[in-house]
Amino acid sequence: MTTRPLSAPPIAAGPSSPPAPLTAAGLAVLLIAVMPVNFVFGSVNVLADAIGHDLGTGPAGQQLVLASYTTAFAAGLVVSGRIGDRWGRRRMLRIGGLAMAVISIATAFAPGLASMVVLRVLLGIGAGLLTPQVLATIQTTARGAARSRGLMLFAAVSGVSTVLGQIVAGVVATSLPEHLGWRAVQVLTGLLALAGVLALRAVPASRSPHPLDLDAPGSAVLGAALLMLVVPLTIGPSSGWPAWSLAALVGGGLMLAAFWTLQLRSERAGRIPVVPPSVLRVVVVRRGLVMALLFFTTYGAMLYELAALAQSRYAMGPMGPALLVLGFGIAFIATSALLPRLVPGAGERTMLRAAVVQSLILLAIAGLSATGHDDLATLQWALIPMGVVQACMFGPVLTTVLSRAPQEAAGTVGGLFATVQQLGLSLGVALLGGLFWSLAGHDVAGGAAGAAAGRTAADAAAAMDHALGVVFAVHALCALVFAALARSLMSLPPAVAAPVVDAAPPAEAAPVVDAAPTAPASARPAG
Repeated sequence: MTTRPLSAPPIAAGPSSPPAPLTAAGLAVLLIAVMPVNFVFGSVNVLADAIGHDLGTGPAGQQLVLASYTTAFAAGLVVSGRIGDRWGRRRMLRIGGLAMAVISIATAFAPGLASMVVLRVLLGIGAGLLTPQVLATIQTTARGAARSRGLMLFAAVSGVSTVLGQIVAGVVATSLPEHLGWRAVQVLTGLLALAGVLALRAVPASRSPHPLDLDAPGSAVLGAALLMLVVPLTIGPSSGWPAWSLAALVGGGLMLAAFWTLQLRSERAGRIPVVPPSVLRVVVVRRGLVMALLFFTTYGAMLYELAALAQSRYAMGPMGPALLVLGFGIAFIATSALLPRLVPGAGERTMLRAAVVQSLILLAIAGLSATGHDDLATLQWALIPMGVVQACMFGPVLTTVLSRAPQEAAGTVGGLFATVQQLGLSLGVALLGGLFWSLAGHDVAGGAAGAAAGRTAADAAAAMDHALGVVFAVHALCALVFAALARSLMSLPPAVAAPVVDAAPPAEAAPVVDAAPTAPASARPAG
């Protein structure tokens, strides 16, 4: 038995010329093409209440609408990068963008919850096919500083499009009747995706000369496991944990165990599975993925909880969530844009300090909520600085880990980060969003439902304040764990190639290009 670096079995490939370099116009098109991916999440977060009223479902159904997209997105990401490597990234960009355009417009005509969830799953698959092609195209066609700039701009656009989705959704939903507003936003999202597709001629075509096996069995088992876990976690708390939800959780756990067994066997046979166990043995990668999961779990939950607060606690209507997070969004966007200039080496120390400050802000909000002092003006004073510190956590986490991970595993690590991002958004809405509603109750607005439950509007408001205080305290704890992990990265040396235990003789090394651009191994961030 031998030990060798992460590599791919030799695959016969015909002669191919290097792809044309990525121009500024091409990068702009890539960023436009990927905007609908997070625009969808931000907009539906704001529109969840309107969708629920129109389709006749409560908070659990609304959470399912949100989680179905992000879960399918996460499941599709694990194999989509390899599809683009094999059949062409620009081609998959076009297919994924067209899928998002058509399916998003189709959701505007969804007659009920079941059809809406099915369409959202398909939309997530389309987004999962599109996103890795953007990152892999930047990696393989951008050079030097342009590659690092493309990565930072991708991270910034991801945050910007989420906030933009909230603002646009709020404006449109306020301007139109409730049953038309959320549907009009789906059409706008489809048109945005179509705009990116129509401009793809500016993006150079590329594919990998050494495409990896798709690992279809592993991808299918992982996708099924994620769905079996997220769906009961979303619906179970509000429905009293029926027997099917508990059975699904057990089944999902068993599926994850089966998935890990498949990955181990595949790697020992000399293949590179979608989640290589050898890559997860690299400490910096493992800790970085946990940091990303913590960040996106709390980020997705925070946007969901603030949207519920604005609409149910303060009765601000569809525009409420956008107005509540407007200062946060502006601070996040401005900091993301200026961070590369202000802190060129933003890394472990930057993330550590930002996470500690975020935990303090979250604890302050939790205290204000618990005592009933979470008025809108006070929340703005807390949310604006939180937008700054979240940008200082969001951008550096990926670039830091990629710069410290083995070069030959950079693409795989980037793909894992993208998967964890979407999984975190799903878990945030399902777990922390579920905790929020279980504490607040589903009659938070008072009215007929509250009267039937023996609660006044004041009682419902107090319950929501209490719920927000508890969940934001949990958010603060997650931020402290993030800070501890960032501090632990400071003591780690740059990683070496991840070993793979294999009984076969070493194969010709091939680049692993799944989803993300790579940074030079010597460029360890100083911040």
